[in-house]
Amino acid sequence: MIRIFREDTQWAIAANVPATALEQIASRLPRDLQGDGSKIVEGRGGFTALLVFGDVPDETLAKQLLASVTPVYFLDFDDDAPVTLKLDRTKTRVTETRVAGHPADFLDERGIMIPGYGVVPSPVAAVGIVEGATLAEAKRAMPDAEIEFRAHSRGVLVIDESGMCTGMLAQLLRRRAYIVYRNRESGRFSCMVQEPDQSAASYSPARPDPNVPPLDNILGETTLAGILRALAIPGELLGLHVSEEAGHDR
Repeated sequence: MIRIFREDTQWAIAANVPATALEQIASRLPRDLQGDGSKIVEGRGGFTALLVFGDVPDETLAKQLLASVTPVYFLDFDDDAPVTLKLDRTKTRVTETRVAGHPADFLDERGIMIPGYGVVPSPVAAVGIVEGATLAEAKRAMPDAEIEFRAHSRGVLVIDESGMCTGMLAQLLRRRAYIVYRNRESGRFSCMVQEPDQSAASYSPARPDPNVPPLDNILGETTLAGILRALAIPGELLGLHVSEEAGHDR
């Protein structure tokens, strides 16, 4: 995503919470930031953001929201130093982790478009499988998700460009998920495995994800074509040509 003109969004608070939870947070903003000074926007899968159109960014309200949900994301849209912080709460402390990428991209991936930013189509495609789930369970768990679910021999196939909804569905149903990512331009790929306890690991032949433990293979396979065959995922969903499915992985 690229900035196409200046907009008044200065900072935001976001989490997987209903809009009513952020309405309570918005009521604690300074008076001039209430009403037209801020806006609550709902995204996909229950993810919601409070956008604030003025004043100096302040993490105080984000940390207050941590009392009812974790994690909470605090986003600063500063032109020179934009940042997205993931705030997590444990019994003893609050931790802060910086999330890579621009805050507008982070929210766009979750179905929240920030005015003033133009979308640059991502070359990365993603498709996932939630093991042991039924189509009815998937639709019931995420009735408003703007993605496609298909019945699959291993469970439910999730056609989800970002991969976020696959992980969220697996979390809701407490099932294992496989999420395969492929960059259509470079041909690079990776496969994330999310366990029912939400722990995750990833396989990539080129550059392992530094944020999750690495895997040596996926179901014994180390090529994209092999992994797709093992998971029974049609290659065309990731923009893979027939010749590549036959065994040629870049």
